[in-house]
Amino acid sequence: MHSIIQKRLQVAFLLGILVSFARANTISNNSDNEILKTKGSSASASASASSSSSSCFARDTLVTLTNGNKIPIGHLRPGDELITSDGFSVIGTQMMMMLDQDQFSLTLFYTILTASGNNISLTGLHLLPIMRDDDTFIYVPANQVKVGDILRVLSNGQLVSSPVVRLILEMKTGFYAPLTTTGTILVNDVAASCYANVQSHDAAHFYMGPLRWYNSLARSLSIAEPFGHQKSDGIHIVPRVMYEFARLARPSTLRFV
Repeated sequence: MHSIIQKRLQVAFLLGILVSFARANTISNNSDNEILKTKGSSASASASASSSSSSCFARDTLVTLTNGNKIPIGHLRPGDELITSDGFSVIGTQMMMMLDQDQFSLTLFYTILTASGNNISLTGLHLLPIMRDDDTFIYVPANQVKVGDILRVLSNGQLVSSPVVRLILEMKTGFYAPLTTTGTILVNDVAASCYANVQSHDAAHFYMGPLRWYNSLARSLSIAEPFGHQKSDGIHIVPRVMYEFARLARPSTLRFV
């Protein structure tokens, strides 16, 4: 019975994704259309190359569960409860799915070290929240982070600000890209976004609304793995479909360099 319900929910969920993109496409303004006219061809060419690239965290990354246990990021499973940040305080979140994973791929990472002694290794287009002078923050890709930029890190159970003191480019083996219900995650006690290859963290989180709705509904029906069990390495079918739809319908929302 659960199998039938899950299949029907998955159909409704995919329709929800299409409605979200269609709505966003309808309300796009004229200036956005002009950008697409001038940059559309180059963006489309870049998209085909970027769609196969990975935007994830290194395999040696640790995350913290709400019970205080630290585990390797690759050990996360759907439904796991872990801690994250809303930018200003520590909150709880739930692991929904692994967007992408590859245990053995050799990948270029940006390793960012802070004055607090924390470090985070992520691919170039993965977003990080950077604190600004007015105590607000903006999400920027890892390849644009500079020495002196302020990150949020966990220290003695509290979020504190810590400047970047060093940037290292290095090759590492293995990566993972978990998606949480909040769209954020604390990795190695550093606050980060779950999103990459996008212009806006907030827009990406909006588009993920149908996933959160489906995840909540499925779990209320005791469906343990709403998005199925991903046994092999590679990009999950759900983000793959969403990326291709965005590439065709809303290329201005994606980031290619």
